[in-house]
Amino acid sequence: MERDYRSDIDGLRAIAVLLVLLNHVGVSGFGGGFIGVDVFFVISGFLITQNIAAQAERSSFSFTRFYLNRIKRLMPALTVVIFCTSIAAFFVLLPNDLIGFSRSALFSYFGLSNFYFWKDTDGYFSSSSHEVPLLHTWSLAVEEQYYFVWPLLFLLGYRLLGKQLFNWAILAVLVVAIVISELGALYKPLSAYYLLPTRAFELLIGSALAMHWRTLGSPGKHLSTLAGLAGLALILIPALVLDKASPFPGLNALWPCLGAALLIWSGGHHRTVASQLLSLRPLVFIGLISYSLYLWHWPLIAFHNYVHGKITATDQIMLVSVSLALAYLSWRFVEQPFRTQIKFKPQNTFAFLYLLPVLMTTSFLVVAAKLEGFASRYDSTLLTMDKNVKEVFPKLRAGCFNGADLLNPLSADQCKLGVQDKKEVDVLLVGDSHAGAITGMIDVMLKEANLRGYDITRSNTIYLPGVAGVHVNPRRNHVDKSIELTSPVISNLIEKSQFKYVILSGRWAMYLYGLNEPGMTDFYRIRPDAPSDDFIAMNTLQTGLQNAVAKVVASGATPVIIEDVPEMGEDLHRCDIKKLAFELDGDCSIPVVAVNERQKDFDTIIDNLSKVHPGIVVIDPKRVICDTERCYSSLENVPLYMDGDHLNTVGSSLIGRKYITAYGNPFKVPQGLLQTSNAASSQSSTVIR
Repeated sequence: MERDYRSDIDGLRAIAVLLVLLNHVGVSGFGGGFIGVDVFFVISGFLITQNIAAQAERSSFSFTRFYLNRIKRLMPALTVVIFCTSIAAFFVLLPNDLIGFSRSALFSYFGLSNFYFWKDTDGYFSSSSHEVPLLHTWSLAVEEQYYFVWPLLFLLGYRLLGKQLFNWAILAVLVVAIVISELGALYKPLSAYYLLPTRAFELLIGSALAMHWRTLGSPGKHLSTLAGLAGLALILIPALVLDKASPFPGLNALWPCLGAALLIWSGGHHRTVASQLLSLRPLVFIGLISYSLYLWHWPLIAFHNYVHGKITATDQIMLVSVSLALAYLSWRFVEQPFRTQIKFKPQNTFAFLYLLPVLMTTSFLVVAAKLEGFASRYDSTLLTMDKNVKEVFPKLRAGCFNGADLLNPLSADQCKLGVQDKKEVDVLLVGDSHAGAITGMIDVMLKEANLRGYDITRSNTIYLPGVAGVHVNPRRNHVDKSIELTSPVISNLIEKSQFKYVILSGRWAMYLYGLNEPGMTDFYRIRPDAPSDDFIAMNTLQTGLQNAVAKVVASGATPVIIEDVPEMGEDLHRCDIKKLAFELDGDCSIPVVAVNERQKDFDTIIDNLSKVHPGIVVIDPKRVICDTERCYSSLENVPLYMDGDHLNTVGSSLIGRKYITAYGNPFKVPQGLLQTSNAASSQSSTVIR
């Protein structure tokens, strides 16, 4: 290398961490700022391979020294952050969340937090993940896993294949890794985001650059200048145009990684416009503290999200300022001393900087679990409310939701509803996750009506004979064919059984308009065999429901359609809990007008179906959840939702009881009773529900 210390690389670190920081605090225009992590991966791959290669050429590489240096570099600041975050978590997090936090801290020390969050969250970009204080350690885990395997692979390849052949073999591996990442981003986006196999190419780009540095040679001044400017563009453009719905990592991550590689390569030979920009003192300073800044910024944001929800412009300034201040203190008084002043013997480095923090964190986890997340911090009302939110159908009814045996669909005990002392199954509930979420309500109603039921539910899968599927993500060209595959099985089950009622339930408005989130209105729309617009989606849904109702009627059963619950939004499902816990003000409801507007076209579909099949029974949970002005996330100190749009089981059961009290049990209505028009939210509607 032409220069040992590269101030421009510290400047590149600054760009990377600032993009992440601006994205995380929600600054408009930086929806793709998460690509800063990918830039970090390239830098890490480059520097670590440069180090290994130099020592390998001198035959001086030591695995022990390498890993102890990694511990000295990474663990002191991480330990301080986890320690301080643990104290804050004790005072802020509710019991179940505190237990989850302590688990994530332990996984962070083991370099496995990416696996933990892969399994324990709904995805990096989900609103619930924005309240997880150590979520950002997933990227540290990816790097640590790379550090664990790469030195061994490098030295084996170096010795078995020879330097030249191994260098070219790595390029072939890199191409394969890019293909794996792109396929993962398209078909397994959650695992692709978190796991090393789909992130490895980003670190390998840096490694390959270090390995081919001499082969690439020194470019001319003009080429270096162009390469540097192109590198900046390849980083900044994705940061500005990508968002949480973009397929990632895959090819969308390739461009910023190539940009980082171009900047490292061009700046290593000449002082270019880009390298001089990156070498500006403010950027170099931020680059020097970038590791601590990355560690500190996210817990601050997560705790703010946990308590207050949305981040205002004032909050953004405050969070960025405090993050920078803590990062400087961490760099000055933790990172630097352990790196340059405090010396340990090798065995003591491992004991004090790694083993001791692991033992302390394990102790905290054991105590937290034993004391149920230090539940005595809160009163019983709040603890009951928080516990109810965790009573969710995917956990309680795992054998039915996404796991039903469609060859023997009425077999799983978990899927039973209503009374169980009858041999025959009277009622079948089919639909998507919103159908699974109303099983508590249906169970209450069936028990009161002395009926036995069964549910078969699957993500994004409503019963619509003759419909092709759901356009889950048009940007990935991902069509979920579950509707097309499961509807014939459900039809056969309905035809050969003697159900009294067949309940059709789903997140109906989503199939018409897509997700109720900015920029995602084309996601999860129903489709025939071509992408949907509003007209196509409505006609497709109506045709599919007509087919479904016709098959139910032909079997002799009564069709029951469940109107969907209001979509409250992620911030509200624990709103009343947090108001009580943190003594906050705020409204935990949404306008009924907005709910009616969202669902009005489905109401029209129900009206049309009722004219053809007057025996349809319609059940509308909104009659309990909403009054004439607002729809509420809690009733009688019972949170109704498990997230922004799914009921929890306790809330669902409460809705069932209140519905029966106010409007009677719809499963006691004589079958075949004429149903007239459906005004979904009208309290004076003539529909028998």
